[in-house]
Amino acid sequence: MILDRRRFLSALGLSGLALGLPRPSWAMSNGPIRRLLIVSTSHGTPYEHWQMDPEGKGPAGSWSADLVPLAPERFSRSLAPLYDQRARMNCFDGLSLATAELDIPGYRHEKGWLHAWTGALVYFTGADLFSTGPSLDQIVARAIGRPDRLPSLELTIGDGRPVAHAGRAQPVPLERDPQKAWDRLFGLSTTADPLRRAQGSVLDFARAEQEALRGRLSNADRSKLDTHFELVRQLEQRLQGLSEATCNTTPERLQAGLDGYNATFDAFSEIVAAAFSCDLTRVATISLGDLPSRDFGWGDYLSGDAHNDLAHRIYDDPRAALGMSDYTAHHAAQMARLVRTLEAIPDEGGSLLDHTLIVWGSELADGWHSLEKYCVTSFGGSWAWPVGRYFHWPWQTTPIRMEAYGGQVNAGLPHQHLLVSIAQAMGLDVDQVGLGDIRNREGTFVDLKGPLKLV
Repeated sequence: MILDRRRFLSALGLSGLALGLPRPSWAMSNGPIRRLLIVSTSHGTPYEHWQMDPEGKGPAGSWSADLVPLAPERFSRSLAPLYDQRARMNCFDGLSLATAELDIPGYRHEKGWLHAWTGALVYFTGADLFSTGPSLDQIVARAIGRPDRLPSLELTIGDGRPVAHAGRAQPVPLERDPQKAWDRLFGLSTTADPLRRAQGSVLDFARAEQEALRGRLSNADRSKLDTHFELVRQLEQRLQGLSEATCNTTPERLQAGLDGYNATFDAFSEIVAAAFSCDLTRVATISLGDLPSRDFGWGDYLSGDAHNDLAHRIYDDPRAALGMSDYTAHHAAQMARLVRTLEAIPDEGGSLLDHTLIVWGSELADGWHSLEKYCVTSFGGSWAWPVGRYFHWPWQTTPIRMEAYGGQVNAGLPHQHLLVSIAQAMGLDVDQVGLGDIRNREGTFVDLKGPLKLV
């Protein structure tokens, strides 16, 4: 753990909003600051062990149901660790990564993690796959971020996938070291380095040099130089802002290595919570790589390789399906700890979770590399949509043929509608994220615009 949890929570609890600074003009003026946290996991999950039917309404039709009255035994195997968080969560049942199915052949993992958070087609160089557009976290960060703070924070554990993208072929680097993440957020405000104070004068000198050079450049080169200098100025503004940030209590920097996947996740959870509470950033992403099989109780199954022994075998071996359900349940337990961390921190008349939307999705629908029956869970966001609900839409409602175990089926709702719902929940005036429409294999256009209809 990055620091003693009781001291961490009590320290942030004392700080409230944490920054004793006036709310600037670029801050959201209507109520508390909103934050977005995206958690992306690997391999998806067996649908039959994730899905629920709280009120016995069946698979047909669009419906929603209240999670709060459910008894613990009514929660599915994969989501059972989230029972105590049911009043804060939403389940979205009936989505698909349909556009990834229509993209280039093969590369289902890569297409999945690119489409899942960008909603855009892939850009294939012949050797590598990139996104053709920005990911949801970056879109939101540009709209709600402070210019004098970090626009977003990107973290990863293990072989976490590159899920954050600034634009076409522009993956955002992910930080895997909690110490370096801490330094990025809190290092400038805690160091006594005198060189930091000289940065402004150095840039002023560079501006003078730029003005002397501009007269000898072509119009195109002047534009490039101006763009470069503006980017440097933005960096200066962020460095200055981070150096002057005054949280009442800053989390202690980890002094020794972390032992294991869970400890790293919990450390990152506390770093994100502190960054949100201190308004050092308003958008964060945590990309979670493969869980070690021993961590979720399946280390002795076959060779202990979760990817090949469990994920790929879910339709051939019922035990493998149970193993991947426990894989998801382990992540669900991590999400429960994350939710409790944010719930315990006061923030503007409520808790930090009251003003944060957490979205938990994956790169695939399931370990068989399917892109249908894509399962997503969210926490918080009560200012924008009802919470404590299970939303269901009928499968096979979209005329995009999906590869399914045993044949082909029509797709569920394209997940771009969920991305639009999230963007709108964060205050963006948009009706599409990524693709606005796509042509299916029969030549018919499928509309991808607009939010989900939360029935």
